[in-house]
Amino acid sequence: MIWKNLGIITVLFLALGTFIYFYEVEGGKKREEAEEKAKKLFPFQKDAITAITLSRNNSTIALQKNDTIWNLVQPIDVKADKNTAESLASDFGSAKVERSLESDPIDWKAFGLEHPSIKVMLATRNNKTFNVDFGDKDFNDSSVFAKIPGQEKILILPSSLLTNAEKNLFDFRDKVVMNFDKDQVKKLKILFKRKTYHLAKSGEDWSIQQPIQARADRSKVSSLLSDLNFARVEEFIEQKTTNLKKYGLHRPMAKVHLYLGENNAEKSLLIGKKDNAQYYAKDGTRKDIFKIKEDLVEKLNLDLITLRDKKMVHFERNEVKQISVKLPKKDFEFMRDSDDNWKLNKPEGHKEKSILEYKLFWPLEDLEGKEIADQINLNNPKYGFQNPSAKITIVKKNSQATTIFLGNTEGDVIFGKTVSDPTLYKLDKKVLEDLNFKIDDITEQSK
Repeated sequence: MIWKNLGIITVLFLALGTFIYFYEVEGGKKREEAEEKAKKLFPFQKDAITAITLSRNNSTIALQKNDTIWNLVQPIDVKADKNTAESLASDFGSAKVERSLESDPIDWKAFGLEHPSIKVMLATRNNKTFNVDFGDKDFNDSSVFAKIPGQEKILILPSSLLTNAEKNLFDFRDKVVMNFDKDQVKKLKILFKRKTYHLAKSGEDWSIQQPIQARADRSKVSSLLSDLNFARVEEFIEQKTTNLKKYGLHRPMAKVHLYLGENNAEKSLLIGKKDNAQYYAKDGTRKDIFKIKEDLVEKLNLDLITLRDKKMVHFERNEVKQISVKLPKKDFEFMRDSDDNWKLNKPEGHKEKSILEYKLFWPLEDLEGKEIADQINLNNPKYGFQNPSAKITIVKKNSQATTIFLGNTEGDVIFGKTVSDPTLYKLDKKVLEDLNFKIDDITEQSK
């Protein structure tokens, strides 16, 4: 009998537990989801929105989405700013009603809804339209009064909805000065007043093709391309104009030409007259005249010395397999072994010790000219390359070798050159001291 009663109690507890789980846990989740759904202003997500129309006073701004691209279709037909359009769609797709007010009759005027300041119409993929009208903000500007046409109640919504809907035409326009993928740029031409620069990319490296042929500082070229990529229009002046002379664009003071991809697709920018701290400009894909910042134009006024690559050799540490440094009275040879550790072959007697990689590479990575000079007679005894103070050879895993000679010192610099480059480099003479390795300092000490 006792066991029978215990069995009944157990069954009751299991039934109660099942009821609690499905009602309180699963049912609670569903009730929360239903409550959240009921709070939503509209029954769709942002991705369902394909068009937005903002009507206010006597003006209308209309946006339309094609695939992932937003365009303005009213009052002008141009590309829209994707982030601004997506933000607006996201706001309405996730908007929630904070609370609602109902009375009979409703005094629409008291809430600024007799003549709404902004009317918003949203179209979705299934060809349905949804409308909401905005009135006044509440006393602390955190909420705004609104209504859905046909409903006899006042909705209280977050004021951020109104803030985004109040943005002007300029805010919704695409303000990208030059639309391009930085990684796809293969050639770059800049004409600035009477100066012309042609640059070309090979692999990850940039070279100057005009006015001279030399290696370019890839970080400087990358920075310039980033400046162009992130440049934004400051003001739109005139749409679809042919009067270029008015803005100094019939004979631009500067031009930028980018060539992208294998087909060398061209992107161009023309820069005309200066107006206060801005310049008139236009790109090759649209007839609009716009203004850009003065500092962008100043960055196009390239300086050949600054643009040139002053590093004597480029490498990644993991690419190198052998390094030799020959000094007048010392000879060092470093090899990477099969376990990827660096060993000291010369001077002899230290092969069992591992080399601290960072101490080996630091002076090699500092082989950079403070100044560089071309069309120099490198055989001039002044530079000391006949009896160099150091000869450095760096061999990569692909067996590509670069040899560097350091010659005489002059003041606080030491002259340098590479075998394959006729350029004279002036380096900080401290590099010679750093290349005179102290074995105890560069080897790993056993504990």
